[in-house]
Amino acid sequence: MNLRSSMLLSAAAAAFMPAVQAGAADYDPPIVLQEAPEYVPVEIGSGWYLRGDVSYNVNDPVYDFELFGEDTDNLRIGGGIGAGYHFTDYLRGDLTLGFIGRDKYRYDDGIDAISASSSFWNGMANAYLDLGTYAGVTPYVGGGVGVMYGRGKLSIDSQSLGIEESFSDDQYRFAYALNAGVAYKVTENASIDLGYQYLSSPDLEYIDSDSLDVRKGVDFHQIRVGLRYDLW
Repeated sequence: MNLRSSMLLSAAAAAFMPAVQAGAADYDPPIVLQEAPEYVPVEIGSGWYLRGDVSYNVNDPVYDFELFGEDTDNLRIGGGIGAGYHFTDYLRGDLTLGFIGRDKYRYDDGIDAISASSSFWNGMANAYLDLGTYAGVTPYVGGGVGVMYGRGKLSIDSQSLGIEESFSDDQYRFAYALNAGVAYKVTENASIDLGYQYLSSPDLEYIDSDSLDVRKGVDFHQIRVGLRYDLW
């Protein structure tokens, strides 16, 4: 290549370079659209449920006696509320607070007056095993542990004997429960629960109305009807 050819080539390159640079400056890169990740809502209530129950104590009340022609007024109906969680399709658990029952006595002839009452409450942690669902009916067994609260009051105002005394006692004792029953689903979220519960507090004390001795151990045999609502 002679000198003239080299000079012409250099001039052509110098003239071409600004056009290339201008073209590069005017070039817009392609716009790449990235698809946004799919939104998945957080199911806060999934697996949780609420429950409410009404109970009836089948066995004799703790205090059931007649004195001076007056009988005790025994309230055998109780109730409770709670919240629970489905751990699997077969295992669930809940925490409950309940009123068990109340016994009440009052005598007043205008001169001598006696009043007495006792009431029982409980707080339990329960676990249940659902045994499968058949035609919408789910049988289950379960058990629980917790605390039973017993409150007793006695008041004597006797003008004939010159006695005016009052007494109250509050007890918190260990309690356990055994359960069996069936649940029937009435809607997608609601189920009716019919069951039996044996509830016991072995160390809770009471006064035997026949011997007036202090005894230990309070038991309740309960028929329960309730409603469970799943927070799906």
